[in-house]
Amino acid sequence: MERRRLSEPKYTLIKRGNRFYVRWWENGKAKRISLGTEDKTEARKLLKQFLAGIDSNTMPQTITVNNILQKYLENRKGKVSGFEGLKYACASISEHLGFLQPNHISRKTCLTYANQRREQGRRGATGGRNKPLSNGTIIKELTTLRAALNFAKIEKWLRDVPYIEIPPTPPPRDRWLTRSEVDILIEHAPSYHLKFFILLGIYTAARSGAILSLKWEQVDFKNKLINFGNGLGNKRRAIIPIPEKLIPYLTDAVNIRLSEFVIEFNGKPIKSIRHSFRDLSIKTGIKGATPHTLRHTAATWMVIAGVPFPMIAQYLGNSVEMIEKVYGHHSPEWLKQAAKALSDEY
Repeated sequence: MERRRLSEPKYTLIKRGNRFYVRWWENGKAKRISLGTEDKTEARKLLKQFLAGIDSNTMPQTITVNNILQKYLENRKGKVSGFEGLKYACASISEHLGFLQPNHISRKTCLTYANQRREQGRRGATGGRNKPLSNGTIIKELTTLRAALNFAKIEKWLRDVPYIEIPPTPPPRDRWLTRSEVDILIEHAPSYHLKFFILLGIYTAARSGAILSLKWEQVDFKNKLINFGNGLGNKRRAIIPIPEKLIPYLTDAVNIRLSEFVIEFNGKPIKSIRHSFRDLSIKTGIKGATPHTLRHTAATWMVIAGVPFPMIAQYLGNSVEMIEKVYGHHSPEWLKQAAKALSDEY
């Protein structure tokens, strides 16, 4: 006897062999999708996530979000800076949405995901309590999901890409360091390579990835130039003159080098400086400082000193529009013409 058709499918949890599945009936026939787990408690949790993502009559396809994320990571490896961060974002998406079919992703799914990630906190946190998660992290993860789905469409895995609801962008951080704060960081840096990184960050205004990947062959002592080469992805890099204050440090470092990398430890390149920099900022009581703060600080100092925006943009490898938008309010000339217009008599 054929089952009575429902206006909406009824999804239930079943077990086949050792694995749990979601089952529903379509046109009188049973359909199912694996939840990829043998644990019943975990399966119930995944079922709730699955139901939270269903808000249309579209039935699951054969491809999962996990399939897409894996292929996307394979494609992006070696092409983007911060690949470890991309892997972290994909791991977070996979944990909560990986079992879903792309057509099950909706605005509701994204909102549920954002709430779950806020409740979860930072993945891999230790110490018994979750560390707070910023909106910026959730935005990065959902943006990564959108990029992966667009990649799947380019690869002709998908015909249509579901809409991905992104939380509002948080206001940009305006944390920059005073010269005395920079001096304190340099003075208390516990290692030579961390001190050298801070000096390069302040005097070149380069991104952390560009500094850590910089090789001695890119430092032209004769013409006093540093060529940061080609960035990965859409990150632009600059060729800049070596600041005079940096020359003695570069000269000392090249004479004691053990590898081809400017920043090294025991003859090996350094993948990340984030943790040691964080420990230093905590030790010195300089709150809110990260490796990227050095670049932000250098740009702010140049703007305050009255350096023209096009020159700063070229030094940082950014657009003039971006410099005006992010740093313009620090300029001594910013909006003076507008203020003067209000005082002029007609």
